[in-house]
Amino acid sequence: MRYSRALVTGASSGIGRALCELLAEEGIPLLITARDRERLKEIQSDLGKKVDVQIFVADLSVGTSRASLLASISGYAPDLIINNAGFGLYGPALSHSTADLSTMLDVNAKAVLEITLESAKWLTSTKRKGTIVNISSAASFFPFPYFSVYAASKSFVTIFSESLDRELAPSGIRVLTACPGMVNTSFRARASKGLFTGKIAFGFSQELAARKIYEQIKTGKSLSIFTRKYKLAVLIGRFLPHRIREKILARSLSKRFPINSKM
Repeated sequence: MRYSRALVTGASSGIGRALCELLAEEGIPLLITARDRERLKEIQSDLGKKVDVQIFVADLSVGTSRASLLASISGYAPDLIINNAGFGLYGPALSHSTADLSTMLDVNAKAVLEITLESAKWLTSTKRKGTIVNISSAASFFPFPYFSVYAASKSFVTIFSESLDRELAPSGIRVLTACPGMVNTSFRARASKGLFTGKIAFGFSQELAARKIYEQIKTGKSLSIFTRKYKLAVLIGRFLPHRIREKILARSLSKRFPINSKM
């Protein structure tokens, strides 16, 4: 399928920026959104030599900002929508303010819900085919101590996206779920509130993650868990007793973040 325009959220850095660069190379015009106007303008300047790039400054944690973005969908007419924006917070849930965790839900889940539904409604009303890609996580398949709200938000994304894909596929609209593993972006620096700033051993580059997502778009695979390692972990994890599974997950997180540290 040839796309007329791609909407990419969280486009200013990490996987989002890598996706913008890849899509521009493929000749797909862009509508890019994030909170940082200057970074968006920089991307527009860099990639505008290859394709038309429109920017939309939006904070997806704010309802009015999301509403403005949703109202613009019909005008920009994207038929490839990539919900990439999101963030996590490491550590005990009670160590974070309720407001911060609610903000995470707004970005990770509510924004995905609204953008997905409104994009699908517009595609349906205009009788167009299209693809929506929602970036979830391997964490979405399990209860995850010390990462509980993030895992829960991504569980919503995975179940919602897979279910909606079954509903919309007959009309030519796909809702794909991508579950990357650990990718070397600024995600962990933010999740650890600056305590973790180094690169992850054996982590994906953001460029490789973007290529895998684009490969999923081309193949139309409904759910993609990156790498055999994570596929195996998800499969085995389903059969492990809860206590053992949760200890393993908490131990894996402790390698990236000192769980017992004060936040």
